[in-house]
Amino acid sequence: MQNTQLWAFILFLFFGQNSWAQNFDDYRCLRSSGEVPERFSLSSAQKYELGLAQLDEGLSNKDRKTQEKYQQKAIYTIDDLLRSGKVLFGTPLNDYVNRVGNRLLEHTPELKGKVDFFIIRSSAVNAFATATGLVCINMGLLAQLENEAQLAFVLSHELMHVQKQHGLSQYEKDIAILKENRQRSLFKKTDFNSALLESNSYSRELEFEADKGGLEIFLKTPYSVDALESSFQMLYYSYLLYDTTRFDVNYYNEGSCQLDPSLFLAKDSLKHISAWVDDAENTDTLKSTHPSTLRRWEIVKEAIAGKTAGDKLFIEPQADFERMRKIARFELASYYLHNFRFEDALYVVQLLRKEEPNSRYLREVEVQALHAISRFSMYESRSFLSSDHRRQRKIYQNIEGGQQQIYFMSSNLRTVELAALALYKAWKLHKDYPEDRYIFDYYRDAIYVLQQHIPSFEQLPKAMQEAEIKAYLAKAPAAQDYSVPKVTKDSLIEVLQDANIEVLFDSYRKEYGYSNLDQGYNLARYILSDLMQDEDFEDYYSRTEDYHEAQEERDSLYNVESERRKAAKEEVDRNLGIDSILYVNPYMLSLKRKKVWTHDDISIDFQSNHQLLQKFYTEVHKTADQIGLSVQILDTRELEELTADRYADVATLKDWIRLRMNIEDRNHPVFNQREVDEICAKYGSPYIVTGGYMQQSYDGKRLARRRKITYGVYGGLVASSAALMLTAPSSTSSSAQVGMSIAVVSGVGLFFQALLHPINNARATGNQLYFSTIFNTQNSTYETLGVNSNALHKGVGNISKSVKKQIRKDLKRIKAEDK
Repeated sequence: MQNTQLWAFILFLFFGQNSWAQNFDDYRCLRSSGEVPERFSLSSAQKYELGLAQLDEGLSNKDRKTQEKYQQKAIYTIDDLLRSGKVLFGTPLNDYVNRVGNRLLEHTPELKGKVDFFIIRSSAVNAFATATGLVCINMGLLAQLENEAQLAFVLSHELMHVQKQHGLSQYEKDIAILKENRQRSLFKKTDFNSALLESNSYSRELEFEADKGGLEIFLKTPYSVDALESSFQMLYYSYLLYDTTRFDVNYYNEGSCQLDPSLFLAKDSLKHISAWVDDAENTDTLKSTHPSTLRRWEIVKEAIAGKTAGDKLFIEPQADFERMRKIARFELASYYLHNFRFEDALYVVQLLRKEEPNSRYLREVEVQALHAISRFSMYESRSFLSSDHRRQRKIYQNIEGGQQQIYFMSSNLRTVELAALALYKAWKLHKDYPEDRYIFDYYRDAIYVLQQHIPSFEQLPKAMQEAEIKAYLAKAPAAQDYSVPKVTKDSLIEVLQDANIEVLFDSYRKEYGYSNLDQGYNLARYILSDLMQDEDFEDYYSRTEDYHEAQEERDSLYNVESERRKAAKEEVDRNLGIDSILYVNPYMLSLKRKKVWTHDDISIDFQSNHQLLQKFYTEVHKTADQIGLSVQILDTRELEELTADRYADVATLKDWIRLRMNIEDRNHPVFNQREVDEICAKYGSPYIVTGGYMQQSYDGKRLARRRKITYGVYGGLVASSAALMLTAPSSTSSSAQVGMSIAVVSGVGLFFQALLHPINNARATGNQLYFSTIFNTQNSTYETLGVNSNALHKGVGNISKSVKKQIRKDLKRIKAEDK
């Protein structure tokens, strides 16, 4: 017996600890894994049909119609989220949240089997629930938690939203408000904001109800009510990062990279964190769907007075909670980076490096964020022609918490200083990992950014000597001579005043820039001193210049060729000569209009949406087979092929596409390039094709049915009038006159119906938009393949001939070689 217990304990340690296995030195962001949850295995159309089947048979027609519309809206919104790749499942964090959530479900048996818990890849401190039983916790909230009891209360609150069907209640209230607002507007002009405020007021009532009901669930557990006040404080301060400790102004200092404390805000200049107050009457609160958190806490505080409760902040092992929260915080560093919140990413990195100072992942995020700030500063300086424009913006003034210092630093340092700082950190990381080509890409691009200020190696400042360094350190950087005058368009010579931005910037750099950093003491020269003593640095500097010149020449040659083809009225599109592509999650949407003459009754046609996707891929495969192009489909809506691995791959690829489209220069390395290259290598192609196909059309069957009824009625009237006239004793009899009147009316009706027939057909004509783009993940280039926006003469759910032709044209262009 003892041996059995011993082995069980050993197995628990092995498997239990293995489930949390995560090397923080070489951290990799979480990916969904394991079995795909049941909620992903049904199409939107199937879910819609199941939802309709569960409606109460005793509902009135009006209530049934409202709930049908709600089902449609809810299912589309939820499925859009589920298919987006933003949902995490099968990770150790999911296991932890499920354990806490399932314990709460023991006290709400009516919800057992109806609720699923998921984690959303978002930095927002938030959680939400749907009427269909989906409870979602954002990664940002997990990172903020102080204990397990806080999580339990948040989940209890969301479970009450599900139990009370608050989503449906809010929808019905919004419909009623909208209808009432329309009626009022017939007599008196109303402000839309009044309807919005009324809706938000009702939403706040539902939040109070969820707090009350959630508290009842919470009090049935062993958790301590001591966690409740801090739970509401956490929600109030959700705009802050998870830790607000003061930033160490010496954090970036190493070697010749020394940022003097005077470059940062003085302690008495830091913005204080706002007090937790009741802002119920605040205008922004009235516009919010959630009530004041302090008011919510006061109501909960009154409710728990005198009630017995548990005393535990943790029921699951506290080590599991701390591990879960640490992973969530590591995830945040990447989330902030991918959402262009670079200063926040830097602050989180410096917090985490207190525990994991040698983490390669954290150092790489730090280099990526510093480099992005430096690069975007370079773009902006080209636009504003002033090296201190970032300082003028003073974004940092509105920032609370420790990250304010980083916002100030990024605004206060000049563009060349930011370039030098980013380059120094990239150089150090490259020195530690010389074989990592992704780190080298950042090092090379950081050199390129510095070259925008100092074009050649000969113009770089010489390394400071020991005596110079001592003199430099003895003089506060704020008092040093930078000799960088402000430049305006008018200050340039007349011949350059109407030149383009590139010419202006080049002229500015040459005339006023940092070409001679040896004059006077300056931060950039100090930071670069270590690099100037590196024997390889000169070689990399010249090689980087050659690399970018080759890239620019390649781009310019293509641009010249495009212009030549346009001038010759030849087709500009060039063939690509590609053998294999990945087709990734094209956007599909079918909308059906119920009224010919108005556009205010539009609904999603789930069945047509599903059919459209299948027909679209059928057309793609058909054409690909004909021309010998290998096409692999990666789509979260292809349910038969969907695995957790493919789901995670789609999420990563979509993130790469979004980043690529939002970064101006294709030579700027994409943050998740390493992961994308691994995925493309797995599927055997670096080429991604994506796009979209949207349709909107009148319900053709509805129109045909109405015409049959209309013509049937008029036809019956004509037949009746003929019968009356034929059976009338004379042409002057009353029955003959009635028959004649009916015949005239019917004839006029038929005439106008025949007249309206082509008009209705024209009004019933739908709209469509198809577009596709191909990306080369190896060199970050992308090109639009084709666009089609012809009128849609078919009903939704079918691919028009013009779009089929465009699909074939696009795929042939991908496959065919250049002539």
